[in-house]
Amino acid sequence: MPGKSVQRSELHLVVPGICGPLADAAPLASNPIIERWIKTLSKSRCLNAQDNSDANDVLASIFQLDFENDFPSAAFTLLANDLYDPEKFYMHADPVHLQADIDSALLTPGTDLNISDAEADRFCQALNQHFAEDGLMFQVMNNKQWFVSSKKEIKLKTTPLVYATARNINFLLPSGDDAIRWKQLLTEAQMLLHAHELNAAREAAGRMSINSLWFHGSGKLMPFENNGVNHLCGDDDLLKGFSLQVKCDYLQRPASVNGYLDYLLSCEPGTKSVLHLAELEHLVNYTDVQPWLKQLEKTLDGWFYPLLDFSNKNNIKLTLYPCNEKKYQFSKHDVLKFWRKDPLEKHVNSY
Repeated sequence: MPGKSVQRSELHLVVPGICGPLADAAPLASNPIIERWIKTLSKSRCLNAQDNSDANDVLASIFQLDFENDFPSAAFTLLANDLYDPEKFYMHADPVHLQADIDSALLTPGTDLNISDAEADRFCQALNQHFAEDGLMFQVMNNKQWFVSSKKEIKLKTTPLVYATARNINFLLPSGDDAIRWKQLLTEAQMLLHAHELNAAREAAGRMSINSLWFHGSGKLMPFENNGVNHLCGDDDLLKGFSLQVKCDYLQRPASVNGYLDYLLSCEPGTKSVLHLAELEHLVNYTDVQPWLKQLEKTLDGWFYPLLDFSNKNNIKLTLYPCNEKKYQFSKHDVLKFWRKDPLEKHVNSY
């Protein structure tokens, strides 16, 4: 009797920002790092993935999950830190600075605002006092990550903070059934923060004020069925909480690709693994493309190319998700397509 066929292992590589979008990609066309990258992508199989516009969408598609409203990233993050109460609905309420003019408002995230722990606590105390009658509670997980909880369901579609950074947020505000209410609450919060004495002190010291919040990642956790993913590897509490909820193993990302390759070697044939690399995601917000290019080289040489070589040698199906409504499938036979080289703009987007 013929032997039973061994199921092929899969590696799903989620790397938001690895294909942009950049402020202006054209000057990179003759760069050797970009040339090699485009040639590699040109030889792969590029597929449309319209439901994969950000990293959260990609995770939902890989695990075959359907969220009626938002991807509940706040709840996942709190679950990872033992701060989740299943009786409540949660949302990120991250501290930000908005620079507004007549027809735009540009967002600076808390990571760039140097917020002290004491400031974070006092701001949230003021928010809790003001919104107590609305049944809302604000909490600080750290000085850059704040959350709001409600006993009422939050029905919104929101934009993750990283995709709102340095953008005109007037086009990115929450939508959905509860959008009007939460926009009103945001306006109240902005007025409260603007008048707070801590912001007067920050401005007097020449520092940006914390004059707004960014609401995103709303919702409550529901039971999810794992569709066969064995391992999720990353460096984010959101991913850890997500793994807990879908009941797959979570691996803290090793310091180098060698540690991850050793881990893959220890896996049984037919294993379905997901690896998330986040270093490029926020760099697409810069108008200067050089920081992105510098990190791209590190990501490609330090992670992607070694993973591609390993997958080809071990017959692992490698799929790359740039989180731009495309996905790339690679094969050990791609080397035979040596003549293929697409134009830059097919694979690296500009905004």
